[in-house]
Amino acid sequence: MTKTTAPSTTPSPTPGDTQSSKGGSTNPRAEFIVAALNMSWQLAIVVLVPIIAGYELDKKLDTVPSLTILGFLLAMVGMALVVWRQMQLLGPENKGERS
Repeated sequence: MTKTTAPSTTPSPTPGDTQSSKGGSTNPRAEFIVAALNMSWQLAIVVLVPIIAGYELDKKLDTVPSLTILGFLLAMVGMALVVWRQMQLLGPENKGERS
C-alpha cells in the first residue's frame, strides 16, 4: 500500500466565495441580509408575544385594555433593545477594516 501526500499549495478562492483573501472579511451584502433576517425574527417575537399575552390576559381577567397596553409598552422596550443590540454587533468598532 502506498501513501499519498496532500498538495503543498492551498487552492485559490473561487469567485463565489464569501471570504476575501484580505483578512477573511465577509461579503457586506451577505452580512446585511443575515443581520436583517436575524433581527426580523427577533423583532417578531419581541413584539408579538407581549401584545398577544396582554390581550389574552385582558380577556381572561376582564381588564380590557390595561394589560394589552402594558404588553405594547413592553414590546416597544424590547424592540429598542433588539435594534440597539444589532447595531452594536454591526457597528464600526467591531470591524477591523471600517473606520
